[in-house]
Amino acid sequence: MRKLHCLLILIGLIAVLLTSCEEEYIPKTDTDLQKIVVEAYIEKSEEGIPPYVILTKSLPFYTDFGLNILDQLFIHDAKVFINTNNQKVELQEICLNEVPAELRESLAKRFGLNLDSVSVNFCVYVDIQGLLQISEGIEYRLNVYADNDSVMSTGVIPPLVPIDSIWFEDVPGKPLDSFLQLFCKIVDRPVEKDYYRYFTAGEGEALIPNFSSVTDDYFFNGQSFKFILQKASAPGEDFNETTGYFRKGDSIEIKWCVIDKSQFDFWNTLEVSRTRQGPFSSYVRIDGNISNGLGIFGVQNCKYYKMVVPN
Repeated sequence: MRKLHCLLILIGLIAVLLTSCEEEYIPKTDTDLQKIVVEAYIEKSEEGIPPYVILTKSLPFYTDFGLNILDQLFIHDAKVFINTNNQKVELQEICLNEVPAELRESLAKRFGLNLDSVSVNFCVYVDIQGLLQISEGIEYRLNVYADNDSVMSTGVIPPLVPIDSIWFEDVPGKPLDSFLQLFCKIVDRPVEKDYYRYFTAGEGEALIPNFSSVTDDYFFNGQSFKFILQKASAPGEDFNETTGYFRKGDSIEIKWCVIDKSQFDFWNTLEVSRTRQGPFSSYVRIDGNISNGLGIFGVQNCKYYKMVVPN
């Protein structure tokens, strides 16, 4: 009994010593380690959207986040080039505050911004003159030079796999008199691996991706595939019984894109990470394709569908 008592005292002393030697770990937040963050796209579509690049800086782990910080994140006066074997095009920087008022609304809608809630001077580098020739199968190289640093990436626009047919059906289960669900069918290419991403817009809304917006053709490669296409929900939007359905009588728009693997990997890992919340969730590393930086250089082949939801 005496030996057991002494053993317990010894264990207690060791625990006290170990606890007293414990130091708080604070991650390094050296601002010199900030990286260039890229969101860039080249899109082949009938809409004629010019190639664009959004440049910001990464934030240290411990940062007081606010509107004043957002304005400081945009990288200005950078040199941004998109090259092919036959072309070298420099993109020009434009900011929302510099755009005439009559054009701001259309520009904001294209980038999924709500002018009523945007208080940041949103800036983007754009091929304003439409000089870059956009075609399938050509390798595009992005080069950015800013703040004594540089980043680069490459991408090839894949062939388009359009939506073969679109139709609406009643919502299953509890009837919703004012809403319908949307069905699509595509004919996937055999042999080749395809990757897809989609956006939707309701009546008077901007095109936005859904919280789960990408898929590959692992389960339907080379097949005629029928699926439900949900109406995209904005980040933070409350989930309710009408989520994912389209309101009867609304004029809606669908943007359907075939993307390359690197863009699929980026959005797939990012969207999975958004679902991993809480202290017991596992960490997900975002797979970007920017060399020496962070973010995505996306090349995509898209088609837009506009329709009215039947009553």
